[in-house]
Amino acid sequence: DGRPNPLTDGIRETVMRMLMKYLPQVLARLDDIEARSQLSLASTTAMSAFITWGNGGGAMTCHGIEHALSGYYDVIHGEGLAALLPAWMRFTLPTMKDRFDSLGKNVFGKEDGILATEEWLEGVGMRLRLRDLGCELERAEEIAELAIKSTPGLSRGHPGTLDAEAIAQIYRDSY
Repeated sequence: DGRPNPLTDGIRETVMRMLMKYLPQVLARLDDIEARSQLSLASTTAMSAFITWGNGGGAMTCHGIEHALSGYYDVIHGEGLAALLPAWMRFTLPTMKDRFDSLGKNVFGKEDGILATEEWLEGVGMRLRLRDLGCELERAEEIAELAIKSTPGLSRGHPGTLDAEAIAQIYRDSY
C-alpha cells in the first residue's frame, strides 16, 4: 500500500546503498571475497520477508510481474527486473511519489529517484528495454494474464489498481 515505515524503509535504503557500492566492485573483480560477501548479505536481506513489514509490499509486485516474463522468455530475473522497474516506478508514482523522492535523496543523493535508478542500472550494464532482452510487444496482454494467473495475490500490498491491463501497460512502457 506504499505507506512509509522508517525502520524497513531505512533497511531497504541501506541494502540499496550496499548494492551500489559492492556490485561495481564485484563486476570489476570477481575474486573480491569481501565485496561478494557484502553483496550476498544485501541480496539476502532484500529478499527477507521482514523488509515489507508495516508497509504492504508493493515493490514485490514488480517481482511477480517479472516472473511471468522470465517464465515466458529466456530472460534472467534480474535483467527482467531492471527492464521493468523504471516503468513500474512510473506507474506507481502517483501513489508513491514521497517514497521515490526519499529514494532519490537518501540512496542516490539526487532529486529524481526514478531517473537516478535508471542511470545507475545503465551504469552497471543493465538493459532497460524489454525489446533489448528479446521480448515481443504484441505478447504484453498474454504475459500480463500469465502474471495474474501464476502469482496469487499479486496485487496485495500494491498501491493502486494492478490488474491485467495495468500489467500489460507496464510491459508496453518497458518496451
